[in-house]
Amino acid sequence: MTDYAEEQLNEIEALQSIYPEEYEELESEPHSFRILVNPEEEVEEFPCSLYLNVTYTPTYPDELPEYKIEVIEGDFSSEELEKFTEELKTLAEESIGMVMVFSLASTLKELLSALALEKKAEKERLEQEKLEKELAAEQAKFVGTKLTIPLFLEWQAKFEAEKAEKERNSKEFKLKEAKKGKLTGRQLFESDASLAKSDSTYMDEGDVAVDVSLFEREVIESDSDEDGVNINYDSD
Repeated sequence: MTDYAEEQLNEIEALQSIYPEEYEELESEPHSFRILVNPEEEVEEFPCSLYLNVTYTPTYPDELPEYKIEVIEGDFSSEELEKFTEELKTLAEESIGMVMVFSLASTLKELLSALALEKKAEKERLEQEKLEKELAAEQAKFVGTKLTIPLFLEWQAKFEAEKAEKERNSKEFKLKEAKKGKLTGRQLFESDASLAKSDSTYMDEGDVAVDVSLFEREVIESDSDEDGVNINYDSD
């Protein structure tokens, strides 16, 4: 016959030895106590600690003890505490027939440590995101509009239209000035060779094209003849 009282006392002695500062007795009949559970390492971003409260049932460890988790410090959500409870329940059911309080306390410590590190990582991630957003906002002050294909095509069309408008205005101005007598025909052709080419588009079949360069060459030769002076001396 199993001596449940002796097994329970033996476990209590072991727990007091393992947790000299964390173990606290609450009642002796039935045995009731609590163990302070802290994370493996202190996490400044998420200070936390729990109590594992345990009360032995008459036939423990052949039946589950009564236990519950009590929050001492830390901002826990109901989902997080429920997860802890479910993890301990699974472990306890697998441990029926054996003393299990040390296993329950150790598992709770591991869960608490993991959660504290997750909270720390989450806080660091949020701080990093905030910093990146602030940096991006500062950089945006010194950066122009991001170039995209639609914006480029819009700019290109506008540029081509402005260029064509300037060329058209330039030709119209030169023609008006020519009519006023401010530019000679030769000056007009020299300033815009395209005007000479454009006349060819209006020629009918059979018309004779005139090479303007021939006239320019004749004018130059004529000027040279007029400027030259020939003096002949008789031999006498």
